[in-house]
Amino acid sequence: MAYKINLRHNSRVLALSSLFCFMFADEEELYSTLLFKEEFGELNYDSEFYYLLLNGVKDKIEEIDKTITKLAPDWPLKNIAKIDLAVLRLGVFELLYTKETPRSVVIDEAIELAKKFGNDSSSKFINGVLDNLK
Repeated sequence: MAYKINLRHNSRVLALSSLFCFMFADEEELYSTLLFKEEFGELNYDSEFYYLLLNGVKDKIEEIDKTITKLAPDWPLKNIAKIDLAVLRLGVFELLYTKETPRSVVIDEAIELAKKFGNDSSSKFINGVLDNLK
């Protein structure tokens, strides 16, 4: 059986990694030190989609964070695990500002990212928050 490479999934993984890093470091510092090709090897990804996600979240961060605050009123942003917040930002951006991927796929991808990078309860939290976004 041939292995199918999911370029868009890989783009989401890279965007999530970048967004997570931006939470802890200065953007210029990251751009000058991170070389994605070296960091991630020969990972195949859709660079156009990666930059759409990365720049889109960065450009719309205030609106995205307001949306997350409305969707999870019992969870102030500062109390959400950083990786979960990065996954939520990515998912909210994709649901609100891109229409090329079906809603169910965006949520499923966010859940998978949460399972891979978050803690045991991350995927349920992500699912609950994103599912409330109508």
